Amino acid sequence: MREAGPIEPVKIEIPDEPNQRRGWRENMNRISVRTILFSFAFIFLLGVIAFASKPTGGNVPVTAYLSDFNATGVAYSVFSDGGGAYKDGVSGVGSYLVQNGYNHIEWGDWRLDLTNSTSRQVAVTLNTANAVQPGDPGYTAPANPPYWGTKYWYLHMENKCSINSLDMLTMLPGSKINCITLFRFPSTVKSFYRLDLGNFLTYEPEAQEVQVSCNSSDSGGCNDWFIDPIPVVNADGSTSPGKTRARLVLVSGNLMTYTDEGDFYLTFHIHVTRP
Repeated sequence: MREAGPIEPVKIEIPDEPNQRRGWRENMNRISVRTILFSFAFIFLLGVIAFASKPTGGNVPVTAYLSDFNATGVAYSVFSDGGGAYKDGVSGVGSYLVQNGYNHIEWGDWRLDLTNSTSRQVAVTLNTANAVQPGDPGYTAPANPPYWGTKYWYLHMENKCSINSLDMLTMLPGSKINCITLFRFPSTVKSFYRLDLGNFLTYEPEAQEVQVSCNSSDSGGCNDWFIDPIPVVNADGSTSPGKTRARLVLVSGNLMTYTDEGDFYLTFHIHVTRP
């Protein structure tokens, strides 16, 4: 039998726990830093996209279309000149969402300004058939327009949604809002006529607002609207096209005197798109 040699101790390597924990912490720190940097980059990218998709200053150009007839072929009382779309910057037309609205709202109101155009107009019919007569709901004064019949005008049309803290640009598809709207006729040196659709002067309770409907949107907000009289709700819950009762006002005396010249029922259909 061989004589047993000296017993050699077995070397067992024990992990350096402090170093192991240190390495784990370093790895986690590197992961955390990468995660934070990625998060900041992602948030910044979203901000850039959002900023790029929204208006950055000035009025927002839009295109307006005024229909001439309703679905049954009856002429509207406010309709186009037959020249097609009213495009901002074309033929002296101003068609845009107004940058500076009421209540610090930007791009909440639409305006069609033809006062600088020499070729584009809007037709307005004022006759005994659509004048509010004594005994009719909303009668305030005898109808006394500057003309009877249909005439074409370099009209200034605008709604005032933002005066009631409403905003056309931020509307969602399918949503509807009611807005005060003004149709202003060209001015003379001292006066002009205006149709007030809604209680703009605060003492026109009979004047009715218009309905604005958002049809579609993109990352910059609503981009397609209809502007119509508020529909009539029938007894069975269905709706029919409405007509808007508007007060005709003569503005004079350095724009400080407002004379009630009677009310008229107006019909129209306006389609606005961005751009």
